[in-house]
Formats: sequence, C-alpha cells, structure tokens
Amino acid sequence: MRRKYGRLRKKENVIVFPGTFEKLVEKGHLAVDQEEYELAVEAFDQAIVYEPDHPEFLGPYAVALYETKDFLRAKEIAARLLHSGTADYVDAMELYLTISIQLQEYDEVEMTIDALIDEGIVPPEMLNKFNYLRELNGRLSERYAHEEPGIQMKTFTIDEFMKMDAMTQQYALASLEGSDLSAIAPLLVTIAERDDVAPLALTFALTLLHQTGYTGKLIVRKFGWEKPIVPAEMTLPGQDELTKKVREEIERLLFQDPSRLQMAQGLIEKFAITAFPFGWGDYQAVEVAAAYVNYIESLFSGERVPETALNLLIQQIDNDSDLS
Repeated sequence: MRRKYGRLRKKENVIVFPGTFEKLVEKGHLAVDQEEYELAVEAFDQAIVYEPDHPEFLGPYAVALYETKDFLRAKEIAARLLHSGTADYVDAMELYLTISIQLQEYDEVEMTIDALIDEGIVPPEMLNKFNYLRELNGRLSERYAHEEPGIQMKTFTIDEFMKMDAMTQQYALASLEGSDLSAIAPLLVTIAERDDVAPLALTFALTLLHQTGYTGKLIVRKFGWEKPIVPAEMTLPGQDELTKKVREEIERLLFQDPSRLQMAQGLIEKFAITAFPFGWGDYQAVEVAAAYVNYIESLFSGERVPETALNLLIQQIDNDSDLS
C-alpha cells in the first residue's frame, strides 16, 4: 500500500517532496528534546515556510527561539500559537507571558494576567503559576521599568530571595539568564552555598555562575551530599559523559516502546537537573538505565522495586524534585 502524505505543498511554485515538512518538524522536535536549540530553530525556520500556522510545532519553535535569546521572534511565534486554536491555550499563554517578561513588557503582562484570572480562564491547578508570574513581573517592573534596556542591577537581596517560595525563586533566577551578572555574582555564590535552598533553584544559581565564568571554589550541599565546585570549570546539567551514555542505553532498551522511552528520558532529565552537580555515583550507564526501566515498570504495575541504593536514589530525586 502506498503511503499517504496528504495534500502537496508548494514553495515558490515548486512542489515540495512529500514528507519534507513532517521530517523538518520531527527534526526540530528531536533537537528541542536534546536541548540543541539552534538546530531546532534551523529546522523550524524551514518548516514554517510550508505551514505558517501549524500548531504542532509552534510551541517548541517558540521555546527554541526563547532558549537562543531571540525573544522578539519567540513572542511572534508564541502569538501565532495562541491564535492557532491550540487545545493547550493556557500553557501557550504562560509561554507568551514568560517571553514578554524577558522583553520587559511589564504593563502588558500585568494586564493580561489580571484579565485571564478575572475571566476565569486560568484553571485552579495553574493559578499558582500565574500568580508567581505576576509577582515576578511586578518585582522586575519596579526594578527596570525606568531603566535603559540592557542595564542590569542587583534584583533582590538574599533575605528577599529566601522569603520567596521555591517556584518564585526559580522564576527569579531564570529571568536573569543571558544578562550581565557580574554585579550579582556574590549573591549567586551565597545562594549556591546554602543548604536550605530548593534543589532546582540551587541548580539555576550554579549555571548562572558558570555563565559569568566564576572561578572561585564553592562547597555545594544538596540532598545530604557535599561537593566542591568551580562553576567556570563544571559541565552543565545533563552534559556529562555518564548522563549521555545513560540516554544512549535507555534508547537501546526502550526503542520499541516510545511511551516508556519518553517517560524514561523525562525522568533522566529531571534527575540530571535536580541532582546537579551530583550524579548517580560510580554506577555504570547500563546499571542506571536498567534501574530506570525497572522503576517505570513499577509505576505501571504498582509493584515495589528492590530497595537497592540506586533504586532508592532514583525514587528520592523523582519524589523530592521541585522541577515543574
């Protein structure tokens, strides 16, 4: 039976070979999953020529543009997604607002969030996220509304930071990415060396210090572990050799079961980010991958996995993670 691709597409009066658009979208999605955002943008830049308003790729396209700091185009694509009739309208709006905050469009963000909440569009389970966005937007507006674009300053004190909840801490630190952090490096050091900061916020602080090229030595404490770190020399979350090998092994084990493979990849990413700068210790990649396969099976079957040190570690990070 011949494979059906649907209607033919044209580009500048030339018929595009069937499947070209689908392959570009697939390539872009894969690049986003692997955090290769520049490759994702390249693929989606080609795909959008054929289907300018196709909702299937507009979300990851906007995310890839956001991650490459192309905020103006990211907002344009996020706006297209909102007008595409996507079923995930509220998630798309959250992305749109996050991009707008990066563009310092504080008034628009405030009015939009107020309208969404007043009109009951935001579901109860997402109210906290939108309130966090509104709180962060208000705080940044007070700091930067009257400054020239590109001028950065210390955005909060350590006391102000510690009074925030975990999610607000994450947003506050994530909003600093890509800016001049030299003035607040001492604050980031203080955050990174505390043992009472949420795990993901601590990861953000360390990666921001890496961005500044900070060469001082820190003592990082997380989940009862302790480790000396030089931020400028560290490998970013998920980019270490063991994690790469675990990803390769899990793909080998689960390539015939896409749903379990996707779940495993998400759990591995969560571990890499949440536990950072710590890892799975001295275990081999094959042992770690096998443990994740067993853990996922236990989630489906309800049966407990053996209480080995590795299994307990995987469960601890999954259960204690504040990664949203």
